[in-house]
Amino acid sequence: MAFNLQSAIDDLFKPPTRLQSLVDRAVGPQRDEPDLALNLDICDLVNRKKGNYPHDAVFALLPYINGRAPAQAQLALTLLDNLVKNCGHPVHYQIGSREFLNELFRRFPEYQPSLTNAVHYRVLEMLQEWRVSLCQRSRYREDLQRINDMYALLCRKGWRFPRIDSDNVAVVLEPEDTLKTKEELEKEDMDAMQAKLQELLRRATPRDLREANKLMKVITGYEQSTKQRDYNKEWEDELQALEHKSTVLHEMLREADPGRPIDDTVQELLNKCTSSLTRLRRLIAEHEAGEGAEERGDLDRMVRLSDTIGEAVEAAKELRCGRKPQMRALGTNDTGAEPQAAADASELISWDDDTDSAPNPVPNTDPVETPKSPLDDLAGLSFHTLQPISPSSSTAPLQSPSAQIQPMTNPSLPADSQQARMHRAAATVKQNDAFDFSDLLAAAKSASAKPNSARTASWGSSPDSAKSNSKSLIDFMS
Repeated sequence: MAFNLQSAIDDLFKPPTRLQSLVDRAVGPQRDEPDLALNLDICDLVNRKKGNYPHDAVFALLPYINGRAPAQAQLALTLLDNLVKNCGHPVHYQIGSREFLNELFRRFPEYQPSLTNAVHYRVLEMLQEWRVSLCQRSRYREDLQRINDMYALLCRKGWRFPRIDSDNVAVVLEPEDTLKTKEELEKEDMDAMQAKLQELLRRATPRDLREANKLMKVITGYEQSTKQRDYNKEWEDELQALEHKSTVLHEMLREADPGRPIDDTVQELLNKCTSSLTRLRRLIAEHEAGEGAEERGDLDRMVRLSDTIGEAVEAAKELRCGRKPQMRALGTNDTGAEPQAAADASELISWDDDTDSAPNPVPNTDPVETPKSPLDDLAGLSFHTLQPISPSSSTAPLQSPSAQIQPMTNPSLPADSQQARMHRAAATVKQNDAFDFSDLLAAAKSASAKPNSARTASWGSSPDSAKSNSKSLIDFMS
């Protein structure tokens, strides 16, 4: 007991921290209305310091909210609302804890009275906003389920929640269609894990320490999280969603009638695309320094998106003035041509095989080659320019084509016989016939009729080879 008393005395006389001093100034009894500049300074301090500052800032407001001064309670609730809307998940994690919710509703009666005071009404309104925005749209909604539990508990006890303004709900979180790069998504997840780790270490219960040990392994990369997010896919989904919205808006504005006002659907699409245009241009300026192929591809897509949305905004202004906007069809450049066709036309030399796509085809003056037939290759050959093969002339040099060649005769016939004269006459008549092989067949038959020695002397080969040569020659001519 002595130790607890000493600790209480130390806390009582301990000088307040800078955060506590700013909170006391923001909700002091001398103020009649909230000081927005001072509240934002507190939010900046919490975002800059992190650590235990989100916990200290949120829990420092509970004594004022549960106090007996309604004016200070309203100021404290305004500061709490500013912290929730400007400090991100570290503060969201604190307001979703069991300790904070129990302290926030500690002064509430068990059942709702007939006349609810202003402080209770404001607390119920803020809880309804957190349930609709954080518990349904946050990336880390699994850490905020106790807000739903508190809402269900109050509903069972008969508490009625007021209607909330949709504008206030939209401010709690960033718009759903806000573009975030892969690096920003990864940094946001890392900040959320560090905030959760800080709170687990602060509570330091055995269960919290075991969970903190697992979380530290995930943060340091020692283990992979079971809920690992695909940042490339999320970035691609965001770009595709914005491209679809801009395409639909572009087509609807092209078909719009200048004499009629813009309908609600077109106006809603226009507002969403316009809210993303500033963010898109900032991302284009950041990606222009990228040198990788992936960065260049993302940059080209964002430039096209920016041009499409910018053209849609100008077209909406023209329609409001009663004029028909001149809008190009999507997928074409300013000249109305397809991008690929325009690029091909701008090239000095076209490497395409299709000559129809070239802007100025050059006529080809080379002779056109026609397909050749096998008979064309044999047209220049002359069988009369070949010398008969003999052992003495096997190594002799080839004669020129212009040399005079005597017609081949059968050496087995006498020179003055009638058959020899007929052979000479036939050879004379058919001397110019390139495809007459009768003399060759006659020589082959006469060679086969001679003795082995004569055949060997005439053809310079063995008997077996002579037979095979004559047979192969006859097979070739048949």
